Amino acid sequence: MKKIIFIIPLFLFAFIDFSPCLKKYSFIEMSIPVSKNSSIVFDNKNCIKYDPFTGMCLIKEKNKKTIKFYDNPKLAWWMASIKKNKIYVGNFAEDMNFLTPAKLSVKTLKNSVISDMFCRAYGIGRADGFIKSEYIKHFIKYGCWGDVGIDTDENMKIISFDPFYVKGLRLGEKIISINARPATPQIFSKYILLGKPGNIVKIKTAKHIYKIRIRKKEYGFTPLMHLGIVVDKNLTVIKLPDNLKEKYYIKEGAKLIKINNKKISSFNELKKVLSTYKNVTITLNFQGIILNIPLR
Repeated sequence: MKKIIFIIPLFLFAFIDFSPCLKKYSFIEMSIPVSKNSSIVFDNKNCIKYDPFTGMCLIKEKNKKTIKFYDNPKLAWWMASIKKNKIYVGNFAEDMNFLTPAKLSVKTLKNSVISDMFCRAYGIGRADGFIKSEYIKHFIKYGCWGDVGIDTDENMKIISFDPFYVKGLRLGEKIISINARPATPQIFSKYILLGKPGNIVKIKTAKHIYKIRIRKKEYGFTPLMHLGIVVDKNLTVIKLPDNLKEKYYIKEGAKLIKINNKKISSFNELKKVLSTYKNVTITLNFQGIILNIPLR
């Protein structure tokens, strides 16, 4: 009986009392100091480095205090989002899935420190979750993410790929292992997204083994970029090579509506269709004029 009475108060204190952490991080207001001369924010235009995938922005800032980040929090841990005199306490509820933020069981404050009950920082809060420490450290060091020209779903099935960069893949094919580790979104992130550009990664599917060099991940990438054509998420052309402008009397602002006569209505559809072809015919709507342009 005495043993039970002794354990319960300690248990409750350890899992509920975040007041030391609130005090420790009370200096956090609008940014997270990651070094003596730089901070990370999610709402600033004066970036030294900016990541369009996560929204992280590294800014110049003189800091008297800096945050030390720890890796690998465990799901279900008690954790809190802390910013000056505000705190939300809950559990670590959902891990990062590729570049989608991790989540607590409660609201997270933008530009807050995500802390465990021992006041160790494990990430930076956004309004919709938080970016984990290992991603923060990688962004500060490299300013980009790794890419091997392959996109997968949560079950590691290939949903699109760059046929100019990796050959022999098929849509729907499943990645079995990455660097001899069973393939999961976390392993993909560890060896590819958080991999050093230039390193070789070994990817195994049911039929093949690929050794692919990690390249820089480009925001809004499609294989059309190899041909000098860039479209935004709404399929509006924002960059065209001069030879196409001169030959077809078109310019930026045209709308991509078809690939090889197949209607395209979303960016994901576009990436999926381009996974199959190197030689394509694109159909553009430019000021009401429909143009078919073969690309080789």
